[in-house]
Amino acid sequence: MFLEQDAAGLRVYSSNLLHGLLQTSAYTREVIAATALTRTPEEVAALAEVRLARQAVLTRQGNPLKIWAVIHEAALRQRFPSRPTVMTEQLRRLLDLSELPTVDIQVMPMEASPHPGMTGPFDIVSFTGPWPTVVNLENLRGGFFLEGDDAAVFETAFDRVVAAALPVDVSRETIKAIMEGMQR
Repeated sequence: MFLEQDAAGLRVYSSNLLHGLLQTSAYTREVIAATALTRTPEEVAALAEVRLARQAVLTRQGNPLKIWAVIHEAALRQRFPSRPTVMTEQLRRLLDLSELPTVDIQVMPMEASPHPGMTGPFDIVSFTGPWPTVVNLENLRGGFFLEGDDAAVFETAFDRVVAAALPVDVSRETIKAIMEGMQR
């Protein structure tokens, strides 16, 4: 999704996979290789480079993208047996990003109450101009977009997801604890 180039804000709920704007290079390559079922190794490498280049919106001068991500704890506990340091590095990246004033990260704990995010991940993209808010829903074959009343439903859903998640400061401590557990 390249909408974030023109976006002012991005609200994300991730259940099994970290959003591309938050991924490390190693995590990106592992995930694309596992999910791009019809791609060659060269295409996987090219897709990874594009995904990583998109992250520049988080630190662009003047108007960095504001991102509010709620990430399910299961996604933070993912393992890559062939590359055991991938998740430790990825969790460190999340902690580093969470120090930016434009990045809020919350963890949805395993024992959370039922919430609308249980139906799957989604991205809500907001703009400052005349463009409407857009919701992106992705799957193995790509993504599709919703706007208008459909987007409003997802905005309400995101508010409820946020309410069910851990607060930002507790989320940082949770990420640290998961990372420390992986280093043992």
